[in-house]
Amino acid sequence: MTADPAPVPPPADLPKNSFGATPDPWIAAARLDYGADRTLASAVRDQVVHVATAPERDRVEEKLLAALASPDARPAGRAFLCEMLALAGSARSVPALAALLRDPATSDAGRYALEAIPGPEATAALRDALAVLAGPARAGVVGSLAARGEEVRS
Repeated sequence: MTADPAPVPPPADLPKNSFGATPDPWIAAARLDYGADRTLASAVRDQVVHVATAPERDRVEEKLLAALASPDARPAGRAFLCEMLALAGSARSVPALAALLRDPATSDAGRYALEAIPGPEATAALRDALAVLAGPARAGVVGSLAARGEEVRS
């Protein structure tokens, strides 16, 4: 039996939060690497899962979208942020998520979030992607549309 690898600490260059004591969890979530310490990402997840009111949900969605747009975002971070947008996203998240569909590295994560976001905007983004995607990415979008209960015609 092999021992679990030692946790990888977050990068030392993360911007600190407004108190200056710890890294900003939203930036840390964007910079998340596979196999890295997920403590700060867990703090973000807790905020997403426990939002109760519309104003709180709007604030959380804004922070998730800002982190997703970070030029320092890494593939694991983007995937995590898309998982969180699947829980807290609205029509406001659709353009950012739709942009992820064209990149094979982010297509599945963007599609996962769009599949979960209610409303015609997410459906339209998935339908629009059918016209530009091919292969596995297109098949994934067809599956997402089907999961949303949408009819897909060739």
